[in-house]
Amino acid sequence: MPPTPPLTGDEPVRTDLADTAEIAALKTRLKQLIVEVCDLADISPEDITDDERLIRGGGKFDLGSLDAIEISAAIDKEFGVRIEDLSAAKVAFRSVSSLAAHIASVRVQSP
Repeated sequence: MPPTPPLTGDEPVRTDLADTAEIAALKTRLKQLIVEVCDLADISPEDITDDERLIRGGGKFDLGSLDAIEISAAIDKEFGVRIEDLSAAKVAFRSVSSLAAHIASVRVQSP
């Protein structure tokens, strides 16, 4: 199998990797995790849009690298998906949609 080319962050988010209802449920749970893990007391999961920039986005919340590490640990614990590669992390943490797509793609690839 040829090596996977490095991710640039400009790749489209793939939503064809899992059932639409599964992706929607995954996004909902990710929003809950983000609020819980990052202790966002004045933001509810419903306030987070699917495509809102998560890390240093300058939007409603401006999560940093420590937040990304904590979210990553929660994703590993809950979904068994590790985000270790820096280029993959940059792509995955763009938004809730990209995080869900990353988790779904890893689940599809795993035996």
